[in-house]
Amino acid sequence: MVFYECVVTARNTANFAQLNSLVHNIAHKVVSSGGIVRSVQNHGIRDLPHRFKAKYADREGNRYYKKGRFFSIYYDSNPITQKEVDGILKMDEQILRNTHLKARNKLWYVNIAREDKNPYIQKVMEMEKAAEKEIS
Repeated sequence: MVFYECVVTARNTANFAQLNSLVHNIAHKVVSSGGIVRSVQNHGIRDLPHRFKAKYADREGNRYYKKGRFFSIYYDSNPITQKEVDGILKMDEQILRNTHLKARNKLWYVNIAREDKNPYIQKVMEMEKAAEKEIS
């Protein structure tokens, strides 16, 4: 299982019920394929860095947006499920952009592959050598 963060930008005019059902569909897809949804965070409506173009115009004829609703979904799943979630998001008309990131924690930066480059492992190895010397 890989821990993913999915950052989604939706139309600022999107209906709350539609976005809610979209998040429920994504959560159901993740859970049904053996994953875990950790959290969903709403970041609110914000200004976009540049004008975003939607695939289709909405009912008022708007196709370009200067504001968007941002939310994130944090979940654990396999890469196949991540591709399916990406497909669900691409099919929805309310979504302007989405990005999947592998969420990382601080322990990922501890390098265990190269013991000679990692000062923490060097220190532990020195302590083990000192303990062996004391025993013998």
